[in-house]
Amino acid sequence: MRRRALPRGRLPRHSAAVKAYVDCGLSANTQRAYASDLARFKAWGGKIPCSAQTVANYLAASAGTLKISTLMRHLAAIAHGHATAGFESPVASPIVKATLRGIRRVHGTAQKQAKPITVRMLRKLIRPVAGFSAMRNLRDRALLLVGFAGGFRRSELAGLRVGSVSFTRRGAVIRLGASKTDPNGTGRNVAMPFGEPPLCPVRALKDWLKATTRLPARGELSNPPLFRRIDRYGNAGGGLCDAAIGWILNQRMQAKGLHAKGFSAHSLRAGLVTSAAKAGVPNWAIQRQTGHRSEFMVQRYIRDLQPFEQNALKSVL
Repeated sequence: MRRRALPRGRLPRHSAAVKAYVDCGLSANTQRAYASDLARFKAWGGKIPCSAQTVANYLAASAGTLKISTLMRHLAAIAHGHATAGFESPVASPIVKATLRGIRRVHGTAQKQAKPITVRMLRKLIRPVAGFSAMRNLRDRALLLVGFAGGFRRSELAGLRVGSVSFTRRGAVIRLGASKTDPNGTGRNVAMPFGEPPLCPVRALKDWLKATTRLPARGELSNPPLFRRIDRYGNAGGGLCDAAIGWILNQRMQAKGLHAKGFSAHSLRAGLVTSAAKAGVPNWAIQRQTGHRSEFMVQRYIRDLQPFEQNALKSVL
């Protein structure tokens, strides 16, 4: 029997199960970002499906207001919208690629980067703040030191559970599940050796865990979040959200008289990479700690490394 030809550009209609699995291939944060991007695209006048010319027109109209990295995400959202609806994506067409190349040339590709937290700043930030409770100071100290030592993203820090941590004679090991560079949840172990006080992340983590075992918490789970909210009465609440990590850092910087502009939760990750690079740690060791998949990405995270620091010629002549 001769099969009926599908309309041009149309793929077989997906079942509900297929659509569910397609969505499960994206993290919750990515799904929310894509939904927001598609809403903007449709508000501009786009639709699913659309032609390659429509996408190119959208890029041209948005080039003056959106960064290249944001435009790239919008293209990914449009492509995903076509895939889930069973249409061929117009994103990879020559006209779209050519338009994007032109936008890069005209507007550049520089991205705003978070300033790195230095070891000197970290030493100041973890000191107790007089206006904060003892429990909050304990939590913040452990949070900042663990975030820096592990080179964690804010989403990774917020997602840690008490069961993610194990201790050995040499330090602590944190089991990391699914993340931006490990969407399939293969997982990896991040080792944090003992350090010199007061910058030891292992001792700070032990102090925090010891304190939280005495705290009542509503809706307690068998494997609660590692870092939790602390209310004014010293009670432990639910886990911290991604945005709370940056808020905590900002609050402590202000309390310590440090200028918070340009710093974010990502400053902890950038700080580890920059400090390690300045200390001569090889890229492969930095990648093992941070989970970066390429040396190129590690290089992008290195901030404020002066031309004569770790200069290649220094070890030759």
